[in-house]
Amino acid sequence: MAILWASTSYHLGDHPGIFQDACYVGHVLRLPFRKAWIDPEASGVVLRVHTRDVETWADRLGHKVSINQREVGRLKDASDALGGTEVFAFSVTRPELDDALAGDDHFTLSIELDLGTTGPRLSDDFVVTRIESDGTFAAALGWT
Repeated sequence: MAILWASTSYHLGDHPGIFQDACYVGHVLRLPFRKAWIDPEASGVVLRVHTRDVETWADRLGHKVSINQREVGRLKDASDALGGTEVFAFSVTRPELDDALAGDDHFTLSIELDLGTTGPRLSDDFVVTRIESDGTFAAALGWT
């Protein structure tokens, strides 16, 4: 059972307006969350990021996903096919998660655009449409 954290379309990249149905955020998406619950029996959690049009070809490492600036994974197009929706799943061990949260109920989830060696104006433009966990970690958007 998935636990929804956010379901809004965010456009990352350097071509504002190419995704008319998404809020343009530039090169970095930073979302504030409040930890609501973590399964005390869980040895780790799985974070899922749903996207559209991720294209990371050649030397690209992928777009970095972090919790409080601690990398938990990368959005990297495995198929090298144009367009389409994808779901990226990142397994985070309980010690890694506890370290990232540092005992605080408030945290920031970030997705940073991988500019690769191409530089500005040639970066990947894509949309994040949904963020969720595997059912072992509940979080609410916002810090209040």
